[in-house]
Amino acid sequence: MTKINKVKFCLIFIIGLGFLLRVWGINFGLPYQSHQDEPIIVNHALAYGSGDFNPHFFIIPPLTSYILFFFYGVYFVILKIFGVVANTEVFAISFFRNPTPFYVIGRIVIGVVPSICNVYLTYRLARIFFSEKVALCAASIMAISFINTVNAHYIYTDNLLVFWVLLAYIKMASLIKQANRKNYAMSAIFIALAAATKYNAILLLVPFLYTHFYVSKKNIAGKLFNLNLAMASGVIIATFLLANPFAFLDWKFFLYSVTTRIRHGYIGWGHHLTYSLFEGIGGFMTLLAIAGLCLMLIRKYKIALFLVLFPFCFYIHLAYASQPFSRYVLVLIPFLAIGLGYILFDFFSKWPRPKLLQTLCFIISVIVMLPTVIKSIKADMLFASEDTRLSAAHWIEQHIPVSSRILFDNTSFMPQLSQTTKQLQEKQTIIDKQPELKMLKNKKLDFQIKAFKGNKTYEIYYLGDEAKGAGQFLNLWPIITGDAENLEKYKIEYIVFNNMTGSDKAKALHKVIYSRHKPVAIFNPYKDSQFRSSYDMVDETCLPVKDKELFSRTKSGPYIIIYKIRQDEII
Repeated sequence: MTKINKVKFCLIFIIGLGFLLRVWGINFGLPYQSHQDEPIIVNHALAYGSGDFNPHFFIIPPLTSYILFFFYGVYFVILKIFGVVANTEVFAISFFRNPTPFYVIGRIVIGVVPSICNVYLTYRLARIFFSEKVALCAASIMAISFINTVNAHYIYTDNLLVFWVLLAYIKMASLIKQANRKNYAMSAIFIALAAATKYNAILLLVPFLYTHFYVSKKNIAGKLFNLNLAMASGVIIATFLLANPFAFLDWKFFLYSVTTRIRHGYIGWGHHLTYSLFEGIGGFMTLLAIAGLCLMLIRKYKIALFLVLFPFCFYIHLAYASQPFSRYVLVLIPFLAIGLGYILFDFFSKWPRPKLLQTLCFIISVIVMLPTVIKSIKADMLFASEDTRLSAAHWIEQHIPVSSRILFDNTSFMPQLSQTTKQLQEKQTIIDKQPELKMLKNKKLDFQIKAFKGNKTYEIYYLGDEAKGAGQFLNLWPIITGDAENLEKYKIEYIVFNNMTGSDKAKALHKVIYSRHKPVAIFNPYKDSQFRSSYDMVDETCLPVKDKELFSRTKSGPYIIIYKIRQDEII
């Protein structure tokens, strides 16, 4: 086998392994939604089918949901050709009856495909500057690391963001080699698409400007007042507006959203290092990768500065204005992977007895990668298990009479059941309290009423603050407080608790209920039987990130306890 064929074989094997890790358990939790952020993308993508392409929601840029809408359109055309659906209304109702195909399509299109492409693009970027071994090592980390494997199962913006960032970097690398207008334009396009996927990707302008100053042979004035730079600036603005046209067409609400409604705050310098990276790819791997980038700055500072500028600026942004979720560091992983590949397969290659060192470095690379691939496999096993929320929903449908009154303490970590037609119709009376999308929300309720006809339905209530919550979110209604008076007033018959709630009121109510009532059903995801808080209360969207919590489990989902409350036993 020639050297070229060996490299191709290794790359195909790496991509194949990464693909298997990403599709294993891809249907987790379905037909229920176990990831609390996935419906944000899915619901907006489906809403465009109404003909209104204004997302009316700019906290997350709409490009991801636009892309998903396109594939839902293809899916609709295929179903219509084969006579499965007659029109868009039947298509929409089919989503509420069984959203499984819609979520599987989304997880493949937005999760698996860009994540696998990122394995290859990381190889491409590394290969521009370094050897095949460095590039293959970097690709391996992208393929098997826990944070990449887990997030490839989700419908969210981050994998797509990494995809555009890597394409932008590859084109900027081409710009270093050949400073022509095509490379300027292509770099600008991918920078804009990255920013249209997640606004903080605009930090790509830092390495872009570095590249421009690096390749331009003119003086400072000539570099600043440059036709290529002006053209690229125009391309960035035009591409961003094409990908997010209502940033201009609905500019007042867009500015209001991005300046006041995006949640962020000071996270600190250590959180994303010790939590997101140490847990996401491993502590030793992270430190070794950072060491590789630092050594690269010493030996090949021009190339290294180009590669480090964006992740460095991005991490500063994460420290001062982000959220604590581990997915925020996904965009840093390709650069850390290249740093690790560099220190193991480039830095030591110039030392005496390089063959011996290369063998040793290969062994070290396997040792470093082993913990994160084991963690990825464990995550896939949990994805493939039956989520406790799904088990609890099946139990309720089999053991609790329809139309029973049930109180849930949380909307993200509860069994998902159908509310009664009466409750759905009552929601229409509070639409006027909604800040926007009144017509669309009424249409959604109408589809739900038609879709749930014939289903087992229950009178479902949510524990919270009535005054604060009334009319805020249709899926979180009706809300009642958990005092004895309200439990009696609404004739609550069952209360469902889970271990992931952060509400003090829910915890206090559970303490009282636990002291006076015995549970009728328990759904335990842990190896032990103790009801406890999760060891990881940061990444609550789906699977935990911390080793201690992940490896303590046999199933995905929260610890769920169901109590039956007789009216003569109301607290």
